[in-house]
Amino acid sequence: MKQTLLIAGVAFSSLVYGQNAPGLTIHDTRSTNDLPSAYNHELKAEFKFRDVVGVPGTGNYSGMLTIAPWFDNSGNKRHQLNFNDGGIFYRNALSTDPQWGSWSQLLLQSNEGRVKIGINDPDTTSPASLRIYNNENTLFEVANSEGRFQIAKVSCNGCYGGITGDTVLRNIGNSHNIIIAQPNDNNDGGSFIGIQDATRGIWIKFLNNGIAKFDGKIHAKEVEVKANVWADYVFKKDYQLKSLEEVEKHISEKGHLPNIPSADEVLKNGINVAEMNAKLLEKIEELTLYSIQQNKQLQEDSKTLKDQSEKIERLEQQIQKLLTVKN
Repeated sequence: MKQTLLIAGVAFSSLVYGQNAPGLTIHDTRSTNDLPSAYNHELKAEFKFRDVVGVPGTGNYSGMLTIAPWFDNSGNKRHQLNFNDGGIFYRNALSTDPQWGSWSQLLLQSNEGRVKIGINDPDTTSPASLRIYNNENTLFEVANSEGRFQIAKVSCNGCYGGITGDTVLRNIGNSHNIIIAQPNDNNDGGSFIGIQDATRGIWIKFLNNGIAKFDGKIHAKEVEVKANVWADYVFKKDYQLKSLEEVEKHISEKGHLPNIPSADEVLKNGINVAEMNAKLLEKIEELTLYSIQQNKQLQEDSKTLKDQSEKIERLEQQIQKLLTVKN
């Protein structure tokens, strides 16, 4: 593009100079599309039908400027600029080429500081400073020797991995990672990457202190949470298991289980999922210990009842014998 703009600059400078120089006139060659060989060691301005020279743009007429720096191919190519209502277009060719190359459009900035790329764009009111338009799939690339990063607007199902209307970001090359970096390394939560909509504002935040905030629901097939502590300490011999009487007293006074936050605390501060799961497991393991204790007590009570039943049965037998002897 730099080469194209340079050629345009040279052409404009030459045209300004040529208008002040004697002998430069606008030739009315509207009905001809001369081959590159027709121009030789000259700067020529012409009036053309736009469709005759096959140049894109709008309007019936155009002005054309041709630069033929040398008389053969040793002086490189001939260059043409075409000016019409649709913009400024450029093509070139060697003097021995059977036809001119394809037209390409020069990028121009509007009075509002806007640049548009693409042809037949139906939107003439877009506020974008840079707009890229294509009637079908639109693809923008940033590339180097390691690969290409693409931003695509999809117009068909399956194109670029999306469906019609999708915007797709793809990284193709030695790496497929797409990284959104925050230059703020203060680790203070003062910067974030957010996603927002018109209803809730910014509802997802990824802060620069390693915290993510979601103002909405999360639907997932699987969630893995790293925990710093787990509740198997309950089964250690030195664990002080509260008596049920103590638990009952705590519930009566506090309104919640021991080592479990109250409803007010949860509503105010929320919960740490890993820590809360550990606390809930702690209560399950404590209940297991209580159940084991009760089972042991029931077994002891059952044995005691069995012993008492056997004693009663023996007493009944003795009494029966005594009654039999007495009779």
